[in-house]
Order: sequence, then structure tokens, then C-alpha cells
Amino acid sequence: MISLRLTRWLIGYVRFSVLGGSPERFYSFCARSGAYLWDIAAGRSGGACVAARRYRLLRAPARRAGCRLRVRERRGLPFLLRRTGRHPGLWAGAAVFALIVSVLSRQVWCIRVTGNASVPVSGVEQALASAGLSQGAWKSAVEPQKTAQQVMLKFPQIRWMSINLKGSAAEVVIQEKTAKPPIENRKNLCNIKASATGQIVSMKVYAGTPMVQKGDAVVEGQLLVSAVVVDKLGGNTLTHASAEVVAETTRSLSVKIDRKRQKTVPTGKTVYRRNLDLFGARLPVSFQGKPRGNYRVSREKFGLSLFGTPLPAGLYQERWDEVRTVDYTLAKDQARALAKRELAGQEKKLLNGGRVTGEKITENWAGGTLVYSAKLTCQENIAKESEIFLK
Repeated sequence: MISLRLTRWLIGYVRFSVLGGSPERFYSFCARSGAYLWDIAAGRSGGACVAARRYRLLRAPARRAGCRLRVRERRGLPFLLRRTGRHPGLWAGAAVFALIVSVLSRQVWCIRVTGNASVPVSGVEQALASAGLSQGAWKSAVEPQKTAQQVMLKFPQIRWMSINLKGSAAEVVIQEKTAKPPIENRKNLCNIKASATGQIVSMKVYAGTPMVQKGDAVVEGQLLVSAVVVDKLGGNTLTHASAEVVAETTRSLSVKIDRKRQKTVPTGKTVYRRNLDLFGARLPVSFQGKPRGNYRVSREKFGLSLFGTPLPAGLYQERWDEVRTVDYTLAKDQARALAKRELAGQEKKLLNGGRVTGEKITENWAGGTLVYSAKLTCQENIAKESEIFLK
């Protein structure tokens, strides 16, 4: 049915009315002469449709039936060409449009990267661009398998990569490697020594011979668990000693905070620079140059899409905010809070899983400086491996 309508539109057809006389005799004469009519309407002023080139052949049946024919509509490609033939600019524009669409359909409009977790999209896009796949690249010049291999060489964490060209879009599918868990090296021989001075609270010896016990006081570097193991027959063997020794230790930390500070504040002056990003090329929309002075810049890109398909164009905007430097002084409460945060960071890094059971804080205010000190009582694992080298 659709092909029949398309054929009629391509050859052109006329819708006409039958006036006066005997329409029944007219339709009978048309049927005898082999004229093909469709959409025949009833009534004395009814009409029908006929192919444009056969309309003149209906005049003889109309005279015999005493009828007059009146054209109501002319539809189809021939009539469209006749109407637009007087406007050559339309044809030129259509030809240019067809040429642009033909050229653009042979290029890559957008690149979609999926499946990546640790590998940044920006890094993948840069690697693809260096391999020849970027917005505006000719699809015929892109070798998906070779490009994927070049990108995988730059990112060892990528296990598998596929590049599929669908229409004007390039879909990049990535599958990353699963990180292997660290394997503890048990082949080397080692003792367990104390990493800090303290009193042992608890011990768990997994391998080796314990040299101390719960409640003993130890100093930094003292042997806690020996790699020498005595078997049932009285023989000595060496092993990789392993243990968890929790001791109560004392730690001293100090933080120095300068209350006199500087910060940048906006002045309220803002300058915008906008560019049209087309196939990776930036065309200036606003002709504002880079402002001089002390500015803070932020960049943002607005992509364009058509029916959910990204287009190779977007608006790239730079916002320049003028700032100035001002001096200020921290209040005592602010300085103290900042010192506490820095001290907490030092504690977390130093204890590495241990916990603080008590603390004594001292503050020393000297001019515009705060020295914030803490004497901590901690419980932490002081077991430290000390490798044994044998000749």
C-alpha cells in the first residue's frame, strides 16, 4: 500500500470533480476506455483521482456524458518540481545540504567510552586521539583493532577493549583487569622486633618462638619473636616469624599553627569567554581576550544532542572571576580547631590501626603562633618484621 502511494506521488496525480451531465455514464465510458481512477466520490459533484498524464484522455468521455471536469488538486513530484523550478536558490541549497550531510556521515561525530572504572575518560580520549580516533576523524581512516591495541599499551590495567563504529558514533567498550591481592612473601626468614617502646598488652604468635610475654616492658628494636624454632627432636629450624603484639605505648605529637593567614576573595568582576566546539575545533563566539590581573578561571562544556544522539558540536565556556588577596588573623578557637584536625591526621598516620586510650594536651601561644602538643597513651601493634640474611 505504501509503495502504491509512493508510485502515485512520484508520477503525479490530479483530483477532479465531475459537474453536470450524467456522472454515471462518464465513469462507465472511462471504464470502457481503460482509464484507471481511484478515490471515486459519490454525488453529482463527486470526483476521483487520475494520473496526471492521463487527465487529458478523460475529456472525450466527459463530452459524451455531457459533463464538465474541474481540477481540484494537483499533487506529486512533477508539480512540486514545477513550483520550485522558478527558485534556483532552493535547489542550490538542497544540493549543498545533501553534500554536507554526505560529508558529515563519513566522519566520527562523537565518542562514547563505557566500562571504565579506574581509567579516566579524558585519558582514554587523549589516547584515542593520538591513535587517530577523535571527533571529525574520517571513518575510513580508523582501524578499530589497531587503535584498541595502541590504547591498551598505554593503559596496562585494561584487559580488553573494543571499538565499534555505529553510524557517526564510535562506541568504546572497556573491560579492566581485576587487581590481584597482594601475596605475602613467606619464603624469606625474619624475626619480629618491637617498633616502639611500651608494655605488652596481648600477644598472638602465628609462627616462631616468643621471647617475651604479656605484661613485659620492651624497648624499640627488642626481639619479640624469634625465627628459630625447636622441634620435638631438639633440632633447630628457621622460619618466617609472624605475630601480632599489642602494647601500650606513649607518643608525643606537636602541631604549629600560624594565626596570620592570607586568602583570595572575589571582587565581583566576572568575564565570560565562549567558544563553539565543532569537531574538536574551537570557534570564538565572544571576542573577549584573556583578562589581565589576578583571576580564577573555571571551564564548562555544554554538549548538544539530537533525539538522544550527541552532535559533534557544543558550547565551551570559560568564567574568569577577579580575585584579590587579603590578610586575616585566625581567632583562637579557629586556630585550636585547625590544630586538632592536623593532630588527628598525624595520629591516624602514626598509629596505623591503633587506638588512643588517653591524652594530655598543652597549648603554647607565642605572638601570632600556636604550638599545640599532645602526649598520647596508645595501644598499637608494635610487631615489625626484621629480615634475616644468610650467607
